[in-house]
Amino acid sequence: MPLILVAGSAEAGASTVAAGLAHRLAAAGRPARLERLAGDARAEADATAFAALEFARAVGSPVEASALSAEGDEVVIAEAPVGADGAALAAELGARLVTVAREDAGDAGASNGAIVLATHARAGGPLALPEDRLLAAPTVGTLIAASGAQVLARSTEGDAAICEHIVVGPIASDAGDAYFGRFERSAVVTRAEKVDVALAALRVDPECLILSGGGEPSPYLLDRVASSRRTTLLLTPEGTVETVRDIEGSFGRSAFAGEAKAERAGELMAAAIDDETLASLLAD
Repeated sequence: MPLILVAGSAEAGASTVAAGLAHRLAAAGRPARLERLAGDARAEADATAFAALEFARAVGSPVEASALSAEGDEVVIAEAPVGADGAALAAELGARLVTVAREDAGDAGASNGAIVLATHARAGGPLALPEDRLLAAPTVGTLIAASGAQVLARSTEGDAAICEHIVVGPIASDAGDAYFGRFERSAVVTRAEKVDVALAALRVDPECLILSGGGEPSPYLLDRVASSRRTTLLLTPEGTVETVRDIEGSFGRSAFAGEAKAERAGELMAAAIDDETLASLLAD
């Protein structure tokens, strides 16, 4: 069976690369199994995220290296635990090694014959995934945790919805439609008492509407959100400036999750991994 081991340091993007590689194989007509090896605190969440993807098979829980197996021409892509010796583990498994390294950390050099894929690169191209807004974007669930917000209503997509932009509500709602409409997949932050601004934001269906200041939200606003179920409504105890400071650090540091990020990773992987490199990964 072709076996590919993806290894990288914390926050290097190994999960994104593993999912993107599986997507690249699926686009080439090659069935793939995507697994997360046990051994660190992120293993359970990563395995669950892999199992939610439609283009690759996954068991949905962390596996031991000794349990890896494949059927027919299936390719197994396994993400190593954070901090593992990728070269030693790949040698033990007889796997091809893909080492993931952040270009902005200056550690994307050669590594014992492994294919080294640079992430957070300033430009795309062979063996490099460029910085990408969608891949860097946090989920609503991440923003809830970062801001300590109370959830007043959840959208149909819920905590898995992705927020690519933080948009601060204007002083008045006069230019609200044009202003809010410029940003897709947004998290809008505005004072709880500014009902007119919040209603203007809801007209473009942001992924998340964050009411700051801890004030009592308008019942009319609650009804609007509950009836549409297209926006998650949150209430934070702090003011707008403090809330934005709480959540802005989530961008670029959020864990991989979701079909949209996997598809985007696959698109970028198609440019980073050409047919020749892909063939070398699959070679016996």
